[in-house]
Amino acid sequence: MKHRPLVFLDMHINPYAIWSNSGGASNVPSVHGALPFGADPPASNLIIFSFTAFNPSILNCTVIRGQSTYLHFAVTTDAAIPGYTAVNNADGKPIALIEWKEPPLVEIRNVFAKQRVSDWLPLSADASHRTMRVNEQNYFWKPQKTAICLYPAGKPPSELLARISRRQDGTVCLEITAAAITDGLLETCVVATVLLQCGHKID
Repeated sequence: MKHRPLVFLDMHINPYAIWSNSGGASNVPSVHGALPFGADPPASNLIIFSFTAFNPSILNCTVIRGQSTYLHFAVTTDAAIPGYTAVNNADGKPIALIEWKEPPLVEIRNVFAKQRVSDWLPLSADASHRTMRVNEQNYFWKPQKTAICLYPAGKPPSELLARISRRQDGTVCLEITAAAITDGLLETCVVATVLLQCGHKID
């Protein structure tokens, strides 16, 4: 897959919000607007990746694992040349590129070529979830009480693979199972987290 040189834009945050506050207490997630939420599913053996050091948003941040300070990914948006956000790995090599056009475009190296974000993460007709296709497999992101959870399509909803949540300090967390990482879902979940939490309309 041919990739263009990395160029980025310091985007202004759109009033379109993925998260909202309920009574000033907890943050309520949504894949699109106001949706009903169930209880958070139980999970064990989740590996935590924290999106932190926002400058000023998740479109410029670092991603660390657990309590370490070791950088696993960096999300970079450059104000010098408008239009692009990159997700780089720990070696500084790009794994994904988001192009802020109307509609927005995304590509993930060795996973899929450039396409519309709304084609990769399409919103369901009833606005209850977003589908995600990776390596010929379908998954879906569904809001729960305080998180957006990833499940494999066509399997019991108890099989939680990953979830996105936001702490009181504003840090965004991606919790993902070791099995999902082994199946090659880490990079795509990192990119999905950026898109679902960036504050921009992606449809």
